[in-house]
Amino acid sequence: MYLKEALEIIRREALHADRVDWVQVTHECQVMCAGAQAEAAVFPAIRHALAALRDGHSHLRLPDAGTVHRGIIGLYFTGGVIALVLPGSPADLAGLRPGDHILSLQGQPVGPGVNEGLLPDAALTFEVERAGKRQGLTLTREDAPAVPPDPQGRLIAPGTGLVTLPDCDLGGTLTGGRPYQDRVRDILLDLSARGASRWVVDLRLNLGGNMWPMLAGIGPLAGEGELGAFVKGEERWPWCYARGEASIGGEVLSRTPGTLPPLPDTVPVAVLTSPLTASSGEIITLSFLGRRGTRLFGEPTRGLTTSNSLYELPGGASLLITTALDADRTGRVFAGPVEPDVPTGTDWAEFQTAKDPVLNAALDWLGRT
Repeated sequence: MYLKEALEIIRREALHADRVDWVQVTHECQVMCAGAQAEAAVFPAIRHALAALRDGHSHLRLPDAGTVHRGIIGLYFTGGVIALVLPGSPADLAGLRPGDHILSLQGQPVGPGVNEGLLPDAALTFEVERAGKRQGLTLTREDAPAVPPDPQGRLIAPGTGLVTLPDCDLGGTLTGGRPYQDRVRDILLDLSARGASRWVVDLRLNLGGNMWPMLAGIGPLAGEGELGAFVKGEERWPWCYARGEASIGGEVLSRTPGTLPPLPDTVPVAVLTSPLTASSGEIITLSFLGRRGTRLFGEPTRGLTTSNSLYELPGGASLLITTALDADRTGRVFAGPVEPDVPTGTDWAEFQTAKDPVLNAALDWLGRT
């Protein structure tokens, strides 16, 4: 019954359910979990069905996903250059750092995409280069704590505030239970009080997650009203921001009181993106498109410009199924990466330092605006 319920939800709700031969996939799933007694034994079959959608976004969320990363290496790289290392992961404990070059994985060169070449093997052999020195190491997949990254803010130049928005867990809280949106609100209020009148919003390490706290927090910089929409065929569901509240269809999904008043849309705001900017990170990117004072800097986003809806399963697991495409406030529908206005490659070893080429390109534009 567990598998049957999951398959029925996927068939009914998935945007691309028509891509699948459900007779064949159902048979394959039944074979995979024949004799299964525990719910967890059905998970591989559910993942098989989700993969058959070929949307690159639908996935199964385990019951403890908010607290533990299961069986990870713990790094994200793009074009073979490490961009992010998860705290407490095997990659972190091995000393890998952003900017390190992965020369080979399992003896093979890596591809140009995000984590392209990172195989699901339990143990992986890397050849890594840092500052001209090569090192070989083998990492074994392990469980690691899921540590929610904190939004950060600082004055990056006189009158210019830098706000870094990382991904947001589905629970919408940071370490200690503080709401994500409240942290962003406090950053905006602090930087504004210290004279920020131009802004940089850095989404380069925003892997996605819960869009609503992100939108409620950063909304004053994006503007009020309809900032984008989910689209499926002729149907359209706008997402909105107003007075500290992020909503859809009149339902407020995240709020933070006492936030910064919305900026006029002529105030300069530079938005920074990378191939790691994905899913809800891309939705926040889209929420700035069509705003007169905004320019995008960096690299094209991941291309997961689709909306995932959550469907709970018995026992605490959930299906996150792609159900719609994303559109910006002008009505332009996206089905792939968001392209920057000013293409600039990130030097991950110099991320947010004085030598960061993307940040410097944004600061140059802000200084001339």
